[in-house]
Amino acid sequence: MEESFMVSVFDAHKDNLQFVWPSIVCSIQNASFIAVDCELSGLGSRKLINSQAVDDRYKNISEVAKTRSIISLGLSCFKLSECEKTLNFSVQTFNFMALCAEDFLVEPSALQFLVTHGFDFNKQYSQGVPYNRGNDTSVKGKSKKNTWDLRDLFTVMVSAKVPLVLHNGLVDLVFLYQNLYADLPTKLSSFLADLEMMFPSGIYDTKFVAEFSLRTSASFLEYIFRSHQVKNINLKNSCRPHVICNHTLIESDFVDFWDCSPRLQHEEDMEICTNYINHGFCNSASNCKKSHDVYRAVLLEEQKKTKKRKRKDESQVVSFEASHVMSIIESPRQERFRGHRAGHDAFMTGFCFASFIAQRSSTSLENVHAVCWKNLVDRIVDVRNRVCLSGKDFPLVIQKSAFSKCSKSHLEKYERLFPGL
Repeated sequence: MEESFMVSVFDAHKDNLQFVWPSIVCSIQNASFIAVDCELSGLGSRKLINSQAVDDRYKNISEVAKTRSIISLGLSCFKLSECEKTLNFSVQTFNFMALCAEDFLVEPSALQFLVTHGFDFNKQYSQGVPYNRGNDTSVKGKSKKNTWDLRDLFTVMVSAKVPLVLHNGLVDLVFLYQNLYADLPTKLSSFLADLEMMFPSGIYDTKFVAEFSLRTSASFLEYIFRSHQVKNINLKNSCRPHVICNHTLIESDFVDFWDCSPRLQHEEDMEICTNYINHGFCNSASNCKKSHDVYRAVLLEEQKKTKKRKRKDESQVVSFEASHVMSIIESPRQERFRGHRAGHDAFMTGFCFASFIAQRSSTSLENVHAVCWKNLVDRIVDVRNRVCLSGKDFPLVIQKSAFSKCSKSHLEKYERLFPGL
């Protein structure tokens, strides 16, 4: 089996969803955990969705979710296939093109960002999988028996009862609930009670893990992904427990391959753009003369921590000849896509979570012949059901309080999904 950092992403849309549906369901139902990411048509006022009062924040995000839409959905299914000094995962990643069947708002800034990163809006409007927001209703074009849409996909995710992993997940959770599940509760307490019941195996937020557990210097997704890559490669090279991802999707016209190999961009003499590295964006990106190389920034941070490496050796922190920790089966084709995908972000989120588990469980993996998934998850209960709140020094805890109850919309739908429970 050839080892590579090439990630395979199945591009799902209305013309092939029925064909690949059984494989999607199987991947979700057999997963140890699933990672999800959403691309949205807009977020509204940043001031409102980051309100100081958490209840107000939820209310404002809810209003945005009722008027905007999900335009693509990334899903990465990680199945632990072997656990003997390594966490060996089989991974299947899907990118779903979505098209809300109702009127929705779009924001120029959101569209400009996506266009800049290669998003194909022509494809979205011609091949997006249609769906309706809110409570269950019939979707135009979905009249045949055994035809599936994104609401059915979310139902499968809830039914699987496996851990759900997101990055900075509050907005995504609100959008997923309103767009693919049911009308949002008016109260935050009911929303949290619903989520705890919907995902009994826990919800995990990799941004919360980065900020509150790992205390990384930056916590945007690409930074922590590259950071985990470097840590994982160094663990492998030192024969310590690490993560291996096997991408099992075979060659297909619907599969794109993304090379996420960590590599320097030959900007060794350029000053790092502090704003970009700290926050993941630069207001003057088109004119900025500083380096936006996240991988290089991670290496420099690693260098500062150890104080043992010289600058001339920074490119040798990772030995590339023997460092590959992701492999793909029957996929000789070179990378076909260099833009932006929700599927890519979902995979990065899942990899960060898997790497965090490996780091947390290194002692048990080194001393025990085989460790079950439940034992590994039990070691990270301190980050379970805790979602990052931007600008706050505490997380949003997903649990039902003694003074709250689940929403009527959720209970009615849950009863239809799981009669008698």
